[in-house]
Amino acid sequence: MLFISIVLFLISSYPAFTYTALVTDNDLYGIKIAMNDRLLVSAGNLFAGWYISLLPNNENNNCIIWFNSSTCGVVYNVIVPFTNDISFVYNCIDLSGNNVIGFFIGNDNCTFVLQDESIASNYSTQYNYVIDINEQGTGVYGFADDFILYYELQPTIQLFVWSNTLGISPRAVDVGSNYQYAVLVGYCQSTPSIAVKCAFFIQLNTSQSCPTIINEFAIANVLQFPWTDPRSNQYISQSRVYTSPLVLSVSVAWSTGYVLIGVQSLNTVLLYSLNDTSNPIGTRDNGIGLMGYGKSVGWLDGHGHKAVILANSYEYSTFQWISSSIHVYDIQSNGFSNGVLPILIYPNSQQVLHPLITASFLRLAFSSNGSFGIFDQLGNAVGIIAAPAGSYPNTNTTIFTSIAVPCILGTYRDYPGVELCCPCSGSSNCSLCTSENSYCPYGAVGDIKYSEFESVSQNQAYPESPDSTVFDDILMQNMFNLNFKSVHCTLVSPLTWVFFVIFIAFIVVIGMTLSEKLFPSQHIIRNQAKQLFRRIDLVGEGELWIGGLVSAAIIVLVVSACTFSNAYLSQYPIELVTKNSSFACDITLRNAKFSTSMQNTRNSRRPQDEMQLIFDLLNSQPFTLNIDLVQTAFNCQDSFYVQRVIAYTTIQLPIAWCQTTYNNTTLSLSILLPVHTISVQLILPGVKTIGAIRVGLSGPSAEEEDGRPKANPRDEIE
Repeated sequence: MLFISIVLFLISSYPAFTYTALVTDNDLYGIKIAMNDRLLVSAGNLFAGWYISLLPNNENNNCIIWFNSSTCGVVYNVIVPFTNDISFVYNCIDLSGNNVIGFFIGNDNCTFVLQDESIASNYSTQYNYVIDINEQGTGVYGFADDFILYYELQPTIQLFVWSNTLGISPRAVDVGSNYQYAVLVGYCQSTPSIAVKCAFFIQLNTSQSCPTIINEFAIANVLQFPWTDPRSNQYISQSRVYTSPLVLSVSVAWSTGYVLIGVQSLNTVLLYSLNDTSNPIGTRDNGIGLMGYGKSVGWLDGHGHKAVILANSYEYSTFQWISSSIHVYDIQSNGFSNGVLPILIYPNSQQVLHPLITASFLRLAFSSNGSFGIFDQLGNAVGIIAAPAGSYPNTNTTIFTSIAVPCILGTYRDYPGVELCCPCSGSSNCSLCTSENSYCPYGAVGDIKYSEFESVSQNQAYPESPDSTVFDDILMQNMFNLNFKSVHCTLVSPLTWVFFVIFIAFIVVIGMTLSEKLFPSQHIIRNQAKQLFRRIDLVGEGELWIGGLVSAAIIVLVVSACTFSNAYLSQYPIELVTKNSSFACDITLRNAKFSTSMQNTRNSRRPQDEMQLIFDLLNSQPFTLNIDLVQTAFNCQDSFYVQRVIAYTTIQLPIAWCQTTYNNTTLSLSILLPVHTISVQLILPGVKTIGAIRVGLSGPSAEEEDGRPKANPRDEIE
């Protein structure tokens, strides 16, 4: 009896619990993350604490405030001022089921003090209870099923409470920057057994009176689906029943009046303007058979240029989580519709999932500088901080925020933000290419000329025989052909020099004639010149001195013929010719006659053993695969690899040689191939761009000991 009395005493003396909540489900009862430029705060009901990270974050400016510093049992929401104060406001339910709102103020040492905690008395426990703060941080509005409150923070802390006469069970609210207006979304009871989605543009009156409705957003009339779509049969009976699939979200860019409303149960986000709440500017539907798109929405800026949407995927019938990602849309440039693609999806190959959170995201929070925070299923929170121009946020960190790292080569970003750097699209973006002859593709990393990577090929077109193959004809065509189509043809033409000698002879004749007329008595030098010309006279056998001048032209012609014949003879055999025929106008002139007839190997006059030796040499010749990645930021320290594909299996091949060339714009690889017939893959992880790919084969020469059968060296690059 004594034991029973003690037990009864303990039961009767412990306070009665009028409220129970599933504290392990962070998806229930509100948004438990908030941030500004100085503070990232989240609430964890499982371990009963507020987790705070001061910004910029490091390992030493994180702290925890336990719930026992207040009267909270379960926290619904947490919000922070836009003015970058180190403070936050929360609303919660205490152990007695009271609706509580409170206010903490902190400092740079991560020390927080509870300034006030107030109860909205005379109301039962509210399951739908949302709050938001104005931009000046002077007051907080709260909306619940049964009441509406205004929690004044400045100049004095006061609480004003009114009954909810708006006819809405709230799920999310966004208060205007001047706290005169707000957009409230939730569910309205159209009949006793049917509830519909609704949203109101409302007038706020601070502490003077209860807010009033200005306009209603036409959500139910807009969200119409065909009968084959399971969303057309979605039925909600009671507006006040809080379930995770029925979460709504809202965010307003107050300077432009753009409103984002996320309806995750319909996998849809709507874009409205406050000037027209009846017709949305755009809608985006993320597919049939899923829900979760629009679970949380927000703006990266206050002008409504870039929207951020939490794009979760859940099974429509079971609400089983599939995946989570965050989409960023450029509304200003691209609009908002089903055909518009996001400019950023997080996580991605360059911005990986932050190590301190799980892959299942629940809520987002936003700051005025374009950063956002992520709250996951386990109650962890991290911040993706906007990086300055020329850098991007790296999310693979050990602290609770991203860090800014420089853009990789070949990319740029000339404004601060959370997006990745964009590939350079020419000299106008990155100032890398300096001339018109530069190869400057999308994602160029440096200046490189086209001439630096010309193709190397051993394949030659089968030569054709010239029109004339008789040497006499070829000699006559080249000796007596005066061609002025180029300087080279003019200089190598024998007639050019013959006419030059004739011109000189003509001048000599005129000179001799004038000398005889003007200086008849001075004939010694003139007689010696005539005697010289008679000696070289080949035409008149020394009878006339003028015949010597004509003979000089003939000598030039004969010497040219001999020179041409000797040069033409050196063009044989053609295999030894390594340069153009500069002695003729046609520089492709060769001393060869070509035939296209083919000889069957089987009927070849060569012995079979000798033919087999050639094939054996070719089969044993090792091949090296040469790969050049042109205009790329990849280097030898990156984690790329080459693998051989055999049926459904792969074998990694060693890279024999790796080097960056041409001012670090080209990555050159060499891979020794184990066989001649092979299928290989080059695996390049990451998002670094490649302007062009050059692939070639090379191999050493080989020959038998007697030097007869020979396999020529191979070196080809395309």
